Amino acid sequence: MTSPSPLGRRELNKARTHEAIVAALRELVERMPVEEITVDQVAERAGISRRTFFNYFGSIPAVLSSAMADLAAQMLGMIDADALRRDPVTAMRDLVSRGDIPLDLLGWLAALTHDGTQTDAGVLLERTVWSDLAAWLEEQLHPVLASSDPLYVPTLAAAVMSCFKAAEQAWATQIGIDGADGALSPTDVAAFHDHLDRALGHLAQGWRPTT
Repeated sequence: MTSPSPLGRRELNKARTHEAIVAALRELVERMPVEEITVDQVAERAGISRRTFFNYFGSIPAVLSSAMADLAAQMLGMIDADALRRDPVTAMRDLVSRGDIPLDLLGWLAALTHDGTQTDAGVLLERTVWSDLAAWLEEQLHPVLASSDPLYVPTLAAAVMSCFKAAEQAWATQIGIDGADGALSPTDVAAFHDHLDRALGHLAQGWRPTT
C-alpha cells in the first residue's frame, strides 16, 4: 500500500485558511450569539480578507455546516459498513452507546446554545445548518445503503438529523449548558449521549408510545 502524496504548498495554504476560518467562528460563537456574527468579524479574526472568506464559504451557516459535517464524518467512519447496511439506526445507536461522539462536535453544540435564548434569525440559521447536515448525511449514506425505494435514504438521513437536533435542544434545556469557556464535564457529555440514544430509540421503535 502506497503512502498518500504530501500536499503541495497551495493545498496546504488552502487547508490552513479553511481551518483558520472555522477556528475564528468557533471562538466567536463562544462569546456572542451566532446570528450576530458577521463575515467581516470572522475574516478579521482569521486574518484574511472578506473576499477570501467568500472564496471558501458562501455564508456563516456554510462554515457551521462544514465544521459539523467534518466531525460527523468522523462518527460515520467509526460505524462498520456491514452493520450499517443491516440496520442503520441500531448501528448508530451502538456508536452512541460507546460514547464515540467527537468532543469537538459537542463543543460546537454547547457553544451555539450556551446563552439559552434564540432570536428568529438564530432559529432560521439553526434550521439551515441542520438541513445542510441532513443533505450531507444523505449523500454519505447513498453509496452504502442501496435500496429500490428512492425515499429510503432521504427519509433516514432527515430522521437521524432530527434526532440530533431534538437531543441538542433537550440537552441544552436540561443541564443548562454554559459554553463560555468551551468546557464540558463528563456528566454533560454522558447526558448528550443519553439524549441522543433515546431519540434514536424512538426512531427505531417507530415512535410507538413508551412507558
